[in-house]
Amino acid sequence: MTVPINAFDYMMETAIQEQLSEISGAIRPVSVLLVYPSTSDVALANLGFQRVYSLLNAIDGVTCDRFSLPPGWDPATPMLKPDQLRSHDLARPPLDFDLIAFSISFEPDYLNTVMILDYFGIPLDRRERGPQYPLITAGGSALFINPEPLADILDLCFIGEGEGMAERFFHHLTHTRWNDPREMLRDLAQQPGIYVPQFYEPVYENERQTQLRPEAFAPERVVRHYVPEGSPELCTHSELHEEATAFKDMALMEVTRGCIWACRFCTAGFIYRPPREPDLTQTYDSLSRVLKEQGKEASTIGLVGPSVTDHPQLLGLARRLVAEGKKLSFSSLRMETLTEELVELILQSGQKTVTVAVDAPSERMRDVINKSASDDFIIDKCRFLTEKGILHLKIYSIIGLPTETEDDIDQFIHLVENIQKVYVEACRKRGNIGSVTISLSPLIPKPGTPFQWHPMESVAILKKRFMKVRKALSRLPNIELGFGSPNEAYLQTYLSRGDRRVLSFFKEYLANGHDDKAALQKAEPHPDHAVYRQFEKDDHLPWNIVDHGYFPKFLWQDYQRALRHKHTPVCDTATCKICGIC
Repeated sequence: MTVPINAFDYMMETAIQEQLSEISGAIRPVSVLLVYPSTSDVALANLGFQRVYSLLNAIDGVTCDRFSLPPGWDPATPMLKPDQLRSHDLARPPLDFDLIAFSISFEPDYLNTVMILDYFGIPLDRRERGPQYPLITAGGSALFINPEPLADILDLCFIGEGEGMAERFFHHLTHTRWNDPREMLRDLAQQPGIYVPQFYEPVYENERQTQLRPEAFAPERVVRHYVPEGSPELCTHSELHEEATAFKDMALMEVTRGCIWACRFCTAGFIYRPPREPDLTQTYDSLSRVLKEQGKEASTIGLVGPSVTDHPQLLGLARRLVAEGKKLSFSSLRMETLTEELVELILQSGQKTVTVAVDAPSERMRDVINKSASDDFIIDKCRFLTEKGILHLKIYSIIGLPTETEDDIDQFIHLVENIQKVYVEACRKRGNIGSVTISLSPLIPKPGTPFQWHPMESVAILKKRFMKVRKALSRLPNIELGFGSPNEAYLQTYLSRGDRRVLSFFKEYLANGHDDKAALQKAEPHPDHAVYRQFEKDDHLPWNIVDHGYFPKFLWQDYQRALRHKHTPVCDTATCKICGIC
């Protein structure tokens, strides 16, 4: 944005704004650079990024362009070429925009976020930025899990889902006269879902944050915005269909938002409450229309959601897609709701691989995470899938859960041995064989879940347990093993559970040439204080600035049930009142 420097410039700008007002009702056009902090192929595979891009460009008076890192980029890249620093649609430089809005789904992308600001030549600390710089904002699930690690970087955070919140926010900006958008922050802070960090002062005692004091006019907590059940805005699918995407020839559509199962490690089951079911016919019709308008084809339809098999319209949609010759792709399938007809449709579509989430290494650990699935049930489901014709199985589980012991790891090894037996037996009968991939990841105790009080398991113990599994299972034929990095889990836990002092880590990361391990060692206070801390019931939690709508004691009580191996009912919005949202 350019500030007028003389009367003629002011008259010209006023005339342009009045003309725009006659067309759209807006009196102040706003330009937004929407940034996905990863490479462009990954950006195009992210539904949230595409949804916000579509939403903003549909708002009168708003022009939204986009930016992501070039294909093949890696963190060792010291700088980008000048042409790589321009927006994708209109080739504008970043400083030309009124707002830069980051869409952040995953905490590790915070590192890319600070690097992009550095590439743009924008000071990292918001207190060092003046009116010559765009307003720096961010939204996405990572932000409404815990915005505090970026709170001294961002001028403003969007807390919650974009539909409805974006329209209200930008209506205010486009219907008010201003020169620097920072002039509007005090007014914007009154809107639900809008968090302006500068109006909150953290209080620290030694390594621990004890308070977050709001100014008198600011809300004590920021209420997460979400779209109500039945809203036509629950219609999310791919909007941009370019060649360079992480999912070749695939279009994505959202099947469920949130999840009824309340697995205690899973943010989707808590920060997206209440669970909602979009109209799948409406969503697929809209996706088909967009593809036709763009002259594009998609051979595969990716069905996205934490528990897509719960949707009552799923089978009808699957039948339609198979009849149209589309291949079905699922992020994962829940064994409890996996039917014979759905498996047959998956196979008819040409899909030969199914991912099944076991989620915990033993029956006792599945009680801890609130999942009812015995070893026998899992083995029977794997046998069933293989006998039906599934060639490749992918089994996913988490290691490092509360109260986990070596015995739980031994039981997991025994479970995989039994899965391998029934898999090989079923494959032998049909005359062909594929593989069973076992993927293990460390628990990251996320804010907004019942495990938010629990420390991450030590890196040393996680490595020891992974080695035990590798030693026991690598000898089995047709078994492939994959392990999430404990060191990367440590970093992600730090970025998930940290407070504003994570800024010291980001500054060191930029200063040392992007070495995150070295930056962790120089961060103050040491990241161990966030990663390995056992929070107590009445401790201040940095992320408590976000109000998800729960009863105050709900998550703590569910954490206590986990430690006693007790279950919590599924999230039935028609009858259940346990969490306080419904």
